[in-house]
Amino acid sequence: MSGIYNLRLMISALTFIAMLTSSMMVALSQNVDMGSCILVAQELSPCLSFIKGSDGGFLGENPPPSCCSGVTKLAADAKTKNDKVDLCECIKKSLSMIGAYDPNRIPSIPEGCGIPVQIPPIDNSTDCSEVEGFEFGSGMSNEVGNCHHQ
Repeated sequence: MSGIYNLRLMISALTFIAMLTSSMMVALSQNVDMGSCILVAQELSPCLSFIKGSDGGFLGENPPPSCCSGVTKLAADAKTKNDKVDLCECIKKSLSMIGAYDPNRIPSIPEGCGIPVQIPPIDNSTDCSEVEGFEFGSGMSNEVGNCHHQ
């Protein structure tokens, strides 16, 4: 049983490294701050198994608390339209490096976490320059952004 857990842990670590690497490539290939993309990858890495639908039998369950914490922090930090576009671009590029995932699971993260914010499905066709909305509900004062598909 511990062998399976160790394998999952190693896969998660390798996926996280891939996200960090892709975030650095995004920052270099676009005018997105490399440090910001690394932070985005770090904050969202606990969400990977949920997004990929491979969370060890917990498919359909709520995302892990560490995922919820990361999403809340990123949402609160995205104050301007440029912040939202950059956040969307970092997420988009990082997700493109993790292999198959279900973009339709992304919007269910805030609901599963009890976070009053909306996040769109993000995939390769998402136009991050069309960011709007993503306002927090009661008790939160910031907007996060809404990426549209082309």
